[in-house]
Amino acid sequence: MKSQAEILSGLRNQLDTIPDKKEKVTHILYFVLNYGDSFGNEIIELLEEGAQLSKEINFTAGEIICDLNLLFFGGMTQGQAYKRRIPGIEEINAQVEKLKGIDEWYPLGLNLLAFFHWFRGEYEKAFTIIFEATKIQGTGSMHSLAWNYFGLAVFYFDTKDYENAKISYQNSFELFDKDNVPYGRARTANGLASVAIMQGKPDEALPLLEFAINIYRDTSHYSGLSRAINDLGLLEKTKNNYNRAIELFKESIVLRTEIRHFQGLITSYSELGETYLLAKDNKSALEQFNAGMELALKVKTQQKQMRLHKLFYETYKELKDTESALENFEKYYEIKSKLLSDEATNNIKKIQTKFEKEKSEQEAEIERLKNVELKKANFIIEQKNKDILDSIKYAMRIQQSLMPNEIYIERTLKRLKEK
Repeated sequence: MKSQAEILSGLRNQLDTIPDKKEKVTHILYFVLNYGDSFGNEIIELLEEGAQLSKEINFTAGEIICDLNLLFFGGMTQGQAYKRRIPGIEEINAQVEKLKGIDEWYPLGLNLLAFFHWFRGEYEKAFTIIFEATKIQGTGSMHSLAWNYFGLAVFYFDTKDYENAKISYQNSFELFDKDNVPYGRARTANGLASVAIMQGKPDEALPLLEFAINIYRDTSHYSGLSRAINDLGLLEKTKNNYNRAIELFKESIVLRTEIRHFQGLITSYSELGETYLLAKDNKSALEQFNAGMELALKVKTQQKQMRLHKLFYETYKELKDTESALENFEKYYEIKSKLLSDEATNNIKKIQTKFEKEKSEQEAEIERLKNVELKKANFIIEQKNKDILDSIKYAMRIQQSLMPNEIYIERTLKRLKEK
């Protein structure tokens, strides 16, 4: 695998050969889309550069997408300080609306906005946005429709709707495979493996993870590799191979620490701690949960805080520390009630039903239009055939009118013989 320094150097060399500033911004954003979570501070600097270039040439869409990414990766990298003023979430919502109608950028803007709301625990808002995004085909090099199906799959997965997660990951994979996007194929294969693990199908998960790991290594994708190794740890944990699972989670933590991928680190600390808990090493479990919670509070991800409070509760319950167990259960329940209340769950289902109805109606309309176009085409073909046949008949009539008939020829020949 190439080092991160080599990857960034290669990018810089490519950027130096691009004279057009708009094209340069687009190249930066494509790189961020594929490698963003593999770089810490460097990705912030790159996005700030892209935003500044966009401002210089009045490339509004580029500036908005750069700002959205800065918000997204700023949270992922423990809230890095920015050199430029980054709009708040309300302002960003309004900014994304400015992209409406720009099919190259609007669906990608919706994707980033949806994830930002998701990490804040605003599930209904995130689902609404990502459903809207999947209605747009998108244009350009960003493969936005594939990434939007991927985002939908992540949201389904996190809310434990594994069947719909699987369908959305498959939709995403097919689009990435069609366009030959290696990282996209690896990422969705990784997602499908996670679904298989949660559904208790380890035999399906392993080849998918191996497939993803090969691509991550070929493309020198450190974040992806850390994710796949983490999921291999999950796989070993489900088989009760705790020692091997612990090794893999630690390996993932090393990689994620190097690239400052704090959202991923929280997950790995949680998984490692839970494995220690299953192995009856409660002291080590608490150490990992504390490390995870420290980061979860810094990056303000309520979703991950909720899971950690539940794990704290289970550990303190094992230790017979009733007071600490109750305290963490109350915090877990408080966040869960906020994020996944019955009302919120029902609203998400309503959003899903509305989306599926609209999608079905859209597909029916496309089919209707296809039939209309087909009938129209058949009518045109039939009309043209009729015109051609009429032309031939007309030509034949002209020929016949100009050519002497048989009786005339016979009479003429007879007169010639008589002479």
